[in-house]
Amino acid sequence: MNSLESLPDSSTPDAGAPVAFPPAPWSLNGQLYGSIWTVPRPAFKYEFPSELVPLVNLGRVGVFAGFVDYQPGSILTYHELIAGVVVHLKGSFQYAFNITHIWVDDEVSRQGGRELWGVPKELAGFEYRYRRDNRDFEATAQLDGKTLAQGNFSSLAGLPVKLKIPVPFPNLQLLRDQPHRSSGTFWSSLQISRSGMIVPDSSPLAVLGVAGRKPLISFAGLNFKMFLRAARPVATH
Repeated sequence: MNSLESLPDSSTPDAGAPVAFPPAPWSLNGQLYGSIWTVPRPAFKYEFPSELVPLVNLGRVGVFAGFVDYQPGSILTYHELIAGVVVHLKGSFQYAFNITHIWVDDEVSRQGGRELWGVPKELAGFEYRYRRDNRDFEATAQLDGKTLAQGNFSSLAGLPVKLKIPVPFPNLQLLRDQPHRSSGTFWSSLQISRSGMIVPDSSPLAVLGVAGRKPLISFAGLNFKMFLRAARPVATH
């Protein structure tokens, strides 16, 4: 598929009045392209709420960032830039992925993410380009004329497109100041990619220690299907 989808900076939407959003669970499908870094702990500057502690392994923090294209057939269709790390509740061994940064170009998605899961969604503009049956992908996300992140992915090897493997997606966020956990399942044809995400020093993502840093690995989740369940409060003691 060859396509160019864009939302210029001048058209970046503003958060408006409350809107109706679909209740959980959400069923979504589309394309995902992401990178993973291992960042030295001193370079990781993001400050978590006191309840959450990042997972540190051999003095490094694993950071994920990626572009997502939620396509027709999803409960909502929109573009997304997402980033986060694995965390656990302080004093416990409940590990899950915490979304530290996320931007979308749909107000319904923004409000739904915030109200249903405590995900800190903001609005931004996106430009996506596909080639080679989605195996090659380029993207840019911008806010107020500044680049949040860029992506350049070229699949090298992976599963047959029709073969999808399930990957669990536990999530842990603060929702109305209380830890909430949700679970999801992600099915896709995983592909290892060349290049990957590029984060400029001026991006808010720089606090994760990934600006100017080459990813450890980049990948694509082609033709994915994802099911996000409702968030549930977690006991902290």
